[in-house]
Amino acid sequence: MMKKGPSVDTLKALESAPSMFLVLTPDLYILTASDLYLEATENTRELIVGRHIFDAFPNNPELPDADGVRNINASLQEVIRTKKKHVMKIQRYDVPDLSCPGKFIQRYWDPSHTPILDEDGDIQYIIQLATNVTDQVLTRRALDESRSAEREYKFEVNSLNLELDQVHHDLKELNISLENNVKIRTQELEISERKYRDLIEQSPVAMQVFRSEEMTFEIVNESMLKFLGKTADIIGKPLVVGVPEIKGQPIVDVLYGVYRTGVPLELRAEEVFLEKDGQLEAGYYDVLYRPLYDGTVVTGVLGIAIDVTPQIKFNLAIQESETRFRTMAEGCGIMISTIDLKGNLDYMNGDWLQFTGKSLANMQESGWEELIHPEDYEKANGIYIHSLEKRKPFATELRLLDAEGQYRWLRHRGSPRFNADESFEGYICSSVDFTEEKQRLLEIEYINKALMTANQHMEEVNTRLRDSEENLQSAFNAGELGSCSLNLKTGKAELSARYRSLFGLPLSGELSWEMVISAVEPEFVDDVILVMENARNFGHPIESTYAIRHLETGERRWMRVVGKVRPDDEGNFSDIYAVVMDVTVQKQDEHRKNDFIAMVSHELKTPITSVQAYLQILERNARAQDNAFVTGILEKSVSQIKKMTTMIDGFLNVSRLESGKIFIERKPFDMAGLLKESEEESKTMFSSHHIIYAPVLPMVIVADRNKIGQVINNLMSNAVKYAVAGSSIWVKCEYIGGYVQVSVKDEGMGIAQEEINKLFDRYFRSRYVTEGNISGFGIGLYLSAEIIQRHGGKIWAESELGKGSTFYFTIPL
Repeated sequence: MMKKGPSVDTLKALESAPSMFLVLTPDLYILTASDLYLEATENTRELIVGRHIFDAFPNNPELPDADGVRNINASLQEVIRTKKKHVMKIQRYDVPDLSCPGKFIQRYWDPSHTPILDEDGDIQYIIQLATNVTDQVLTRRALDESRSAEREYKFEVNSLNLELDQVHHDLKELNISLENNVKIRTQELEISERKYRDLIEQSPVAMQVFRSEEMTFEIVNESMLKFLGKTADIIGKPLVVGVPEIKGQPIVDVLYGVYRTGVPLELRAEEVFLEKDGQLEAGYYDVLYRPLYDGTVVTGVLGIAIDVTPQIKFNLAIQESETRFRTMAEGCGIMISTIDLKGNLDYMNGDWLQFTGKSLANMQESGWEELIHPEDYEKANGIYIHSLEKRKPFATELRLLDAEGQYRWLRHRGSPRFNADESFEGYICSSVDFTEEKQRLLEIEYINKALMTANQHMEEVNTRLRDSEENLQSAFNAGELGSCSLNLKTGKAELSARYRSLFGLPLSGELSWEMVISAVEPEFVDDVILVMENARNFGHPIESTYAIRHLETGERRWMRVVGKVRPDDEGNFSDIYAVVMDVTVQKQDEHRKNDFIAMVSHELKTPITSVQAYLQILERNARAQDNAFVTGILEKSVSQIKKMTTMIDGFLNVSRLESGKIFIERKPFDMAGLLKESEEESKTMFSSHHIIYAPVLPMVIVADRNKIGQVINNLMSNAVKYAVAGSSIWVKCEYIGGYVQVSVKDEGMGIAQEEINKLFDRYFRSRYVTEGNISGFGIGLYLSAEIIQRHGGKIWAESELGKGSTFYFTIPL
């Protein structure tokens, strides 16, 4: 006689059950499968119902050592033989990929087989509960899949909730129908109760039913007893008696809350302490509490629990491991990154983000190509691709663009990372900025090459140097030049024999600068010391002409010294190197020339003064007679006489200057007052231009007031001369770093750069000035420079041809 299988209603209930069920005949033919089972195997009910289990789900031919069919068959045969439930270890059992015929989808299962017996004790059908644990297994191989198992359990619980809601709804409708027929109601209630109990007791999901306010165990299935670590004798006992260690734990309050309020509640990963084998152990459970009603009154609570302890502990371990890794990566001071097995970037620490100035999302979108130096990209990419294919470590040096747009040298290394089953998961990479070290290595390489070249030419250079020294000494001897060096720190002087001879110094032995100064005539000592101070403090070149008294003969001689200052390694001016020549003959010629210029200038002033007086008288008479023509002629004549007088005065000043007859009389005075006088005079003297004086604060200096006023007047005259009528001239005086600085700015023709350094030379005339267009002999700026230098100051010009000029001078307070 053929065994009767499950009813259609039972099959329908199993198909919508909140677990992965496969229902088999004792001959292992498929009767049906739950929706979750079909979803997990990516199959359809029509394709598998009526087929033998191993025809529908054969071994994966691509796995030569596949043992899924053998193990599952052994478990089923055990169930058929013993008529008892059999639980298997986790199995790999790939399922066919319907979207790609001939291919299989990797799957891991936690299977068990439960026989359902009829009234005679024979197997009516077999339920295979095959929990898909693929995600749990793969979680150990990839951090980002660690929560897949939880989602599956959540789905099972939600599905079970729907089933329980439907059961509860069915029970309510059943109670209403039983009102009409007690016998039918009692029979149906017994059937329903039996199904309900069978569903709970035979369910592989841990379930229990509590009754009354004391939460007395009414039904506890085997899975729940295993969770609790108890035996069936707790049935009929209150919760805190059957499971005393549960007392006081938060989950108890939740259970009572559901009973009292009738509001169902779900808990995720709830920590519960249970006693197992005499030890109190912590576990994590997804818990569902649903109220049970008798009519509208809550009479009990259905409890469902899923043990998620392994997943939670594994997730916690992963999180702790990841936290440790990220903590080390963020605090190590090295740029750390990770890439997956396809070469995609999936992590960068803060040092990387700070270096590139980009976020992880930006880097994942744009990649490295735009940051790597074009000359380094092909080599670095080739090394990386080769290493990725071989899954071996790599190391390279490359230039990478930083957040400030500068290329920096990085030493980049990558180590392959593998999971627990030795599967390749990508690389952990570290990068160190060694730009400074690289630059030093490049510099050393360059220096080595330069040294090799230099060594090859050293002998030749030494030969030329010896020849040059001999030629220089010969030139010194032929030109009767003396040479010297002076250490500004020690005051020690090294003088050639010619230098010593010119000054009457001992021809041998050490000399100090004070011994050299002792030969300088008193009226020139201050000027010589000032030149030396400017060289020491500012690095100004040495150029000075002064008189000495020969220390042996007592003869007065003129010397000209020219030299330069050399800085030391720290940038301080440490040594002076100079040459000296005897210019007594030239100086005597200059004196005779200056005496002649002074005499001629003096003799010219008397008749010119008389001519100017006569012209002024004639001009007044012409004005009285209202003779405009004659008046104009006489005005021009007087103007020319004034220009001639100014020119003669300039010659006289030059003569006095060079003969040493111009002296600087230093006295305190207020620069503000001097500038105010200059402003008043300019209104009448330079009315053809718009002259603007900037406000000046009172500042007292010690200098020759008349000479400084003459310098300002010379600069003003120069600006007016070279700027078109009606243009502006700006005059400013300000305090800058211990000096008073005066500037005169015009909108004139400007000065070519090659002529700026010649402006203050005696008799200098620009080649850009048309002959006869602008009068002058180049004396005013020369005199101004001499006056400022004798005050220990500095005078210079800043200009560009066609854009006007600004003349500056500074003098110390």
